[in-house]
Amino acid sequence: MSQDPRREEWAAVCARLRRLAGDANWFALRPDFDDLTAATRAGEDTLDGWRALETKLARLAEAELNQVYRHAEGGNVRTRPDTGSEARHGCPREICDRVAPAPAGAPPQCPLFGVPMHELP
Repeated sequence: MSQDPRREEWAAVCARLRRLAGDANWFALRPDFDDLTAATRAGEDTLDGWRALETKLARLAEAELNQVYRHAEGGNVRTRPDTGSEARHGCPREICDRVAPAPAGAPPQCPLFGVPMHELP
């Protein structure tokens, strides 16, 4: 994998994408989320935009938690491959180091680009 630190940041965005989508819906920022997704899929460098959206969502969530306790999804920012016999798949655009396991049959979908991830050697 590349030494580019941005690859790890892209992997983190990809791994948190479902939570970001849910939070964007919750806080009425879905148009911002959709614009970033479209721009990323069009090949634009949107990493700063994702950082800004995450910062905004974190501030809103913190303000909400000061008023009401709400359950949230937790977990790692990277998906680690299973050590079993499942194939390992990587980023379809090769901008991040995220690796996802997939059972035999179909590769996992990349949540960021909406296309199948490619199988790793």
